[in-house]
Amino acid sequence: MTALHKTLASFDEPLRQLYLLAVAPDLSLDDKVAKLLALGTEALGLDLGIVSQVEPPVYRCLYVHGPEGAPAPGTTFDVSDTYCLHTLANDKVTAFYHAEQEIASHPCYQSFGLESYIGAPLLCGDTPFGTLNFSSAAARGTPFTTGQQEFVSFLARWLGNELQHQAERRELDEQRGLLSAMVAAVPEAIVMADTNRQIQLVNPAVETLFGYKPDQLLGRQTAVLYESLSRYEQAGEERFNPERSDKNDDYSTYCRRLDGTTFEGLVASAPVQTEDGEHLGFLGVIRDVTEQREFERAKDQLIATVSHEMKTPLTSLQGALKLLEVGADDLPAPKRNLLHVALRNARAIEQMVADILDVEQLRTQDQSGFAEQPLAPLLTHTAETLAPYAKDRNVTLKVTANAHPGPALRLHEGRVQRLVSNLLSNAIKASTEGGTVELGTLSGGNGFWIKDEGAGLPSDLQPILFERFSRGSNYRVEEGHGLGMSIVKAIVDQHLGDIRFETAEGKGTTFFVTFPEPEPSATPADMRAAS
Repeated sequence: MTALHKTLASFDEPLRQLYLLAVAPDLSLDDKVAKLLALGTEALGLDLGIVSQVEPPVYRCLYVHGPEGAPAPGTTFDVSDTYCLHTLANDKVTAFYHAEQEIASHPCYQSFGLESYIGAPLLCGDTPFGTLNFSSAAARGTPFTTGQQEFVSFLARWLGNELQHQAERRELDEQRGLLSAMVAAVPEAIVMADTNRQIQLVNPAVETLFGYKPDQLLGRQTAVLYESLSRYEQAGEERFNPERSDKNDDYSTYCRRLDGTTFEGLVASAPVQTEDGEHLGFLGVIRDVTEQREFERAKDQLIATVSHEMKTPLTSLQGALKLLEVGADDLPAPKRNLLHVALRNARAIEQMVADILDVEQLRTQDQSGFAEQPLAPLLTHTAETLAPYAKDRNVTLKVTANAHPGPALRLHEGRVQRLVSNLLSNAIKASTEGGTVELGTLSGGNGFWIKDEGAGLPSDLQPILFERFSRGSNYRVEEGHGLGMSIVKAIVDQHLGDIRFETAEGKGTTFFVTFPEPEPSATPADMRAAS
């Protein structure tokens, strides 16, 4: 038997009652504390039991068990006028068995005449909370025993744990309430499913979008929300499995409503995990983008149609202006200047039309012209083409290529050169005279980077950099019409690659482009093994 067990041996029945109190499932904290104080006063033979909360200098009685005339819950004192001041200062069980002999001058004795007292500090977790104390107007004949002090200390630890659990439950309830309000307020449909893809939570917007009431969905597989079983299985294979559980970018799929109608949904998904990393399932936010897609298609069709229709009159206009340019020497100087301005603007419009048509073409899924080849030679060739342009602007173009050509990547030679050319020319335009633009391959050879020493991308341009006709409000690159970076993004996307940038005001911008490496082809040995 341990020393603690020996000292508590005389409290077997109170401890048994405390155990029953601890495991009672339906008792509130208030009920538990009331019973604990009654248990403590009876076991110790004292009249008054108090649980206090102390926020110096205020001592507040939270729970009270005692005779008539005892302070009511909520009563406050100055902590310096209580015996608990000594308990808190000692940070351990403190007891007085005959106050008149021990601390007769204490304000608490003079005000209340409490002769005997025993108290322990209360901790809520690691945070000081207050005290658990028992007292009586009658003096004891002998000091409190070690067993009695250990008993009070044990009660205080038990109560501190209960206070901590209550605080945690309150915090959890608050978080749940906040989460519930946030989920309910989101206008898009929210669906949470467990690891088996069974629906555990939905918000009110789900009924608006899909037509199902919550009780019609909870517990069912998310397959009910997909247009077809094949789309459900594809989403599970590509996104909702342990190997891909960290993939949380948006994706588009076709969904089915309760009435059987379908729509194109844009889904933003993310894994749901505990703080310890345990995987609980997935959360998806779904938005109907059918009208948005139709609008985008109509807009794109309009732009493409107008661009096509502009090509013929533009060709005629440029032809007429070039004929006039042949005899420009016979024109007065002001008219010659007007002619040159007209020609320059006509060429700019022609380039813009060509870029718009390029964007439309790049958005198709045409995979012709792709071949496996190393990236480094394409970078070198494009840099050589732009070297005169950099020299005209007094910008140094520096190429840092790896010694080896790198792995063979599935690339469209012409489009990759267009991609590099657009990024390089932008970097040159963004540079001041005497600046340097660097081009290099990534260490693995499956991508490249381009760095300039310009002013950096404006904050208002960064979120929309790759959108068509996007222009920053305060950007050095003033040439062009805002289509170059959309072409860059379209080319990267067509290669299933990735583009990102790092920029800082006054320190320039660096673009990073990576391409996926082709999957290795199966060898005859592999095929025999598979069979």
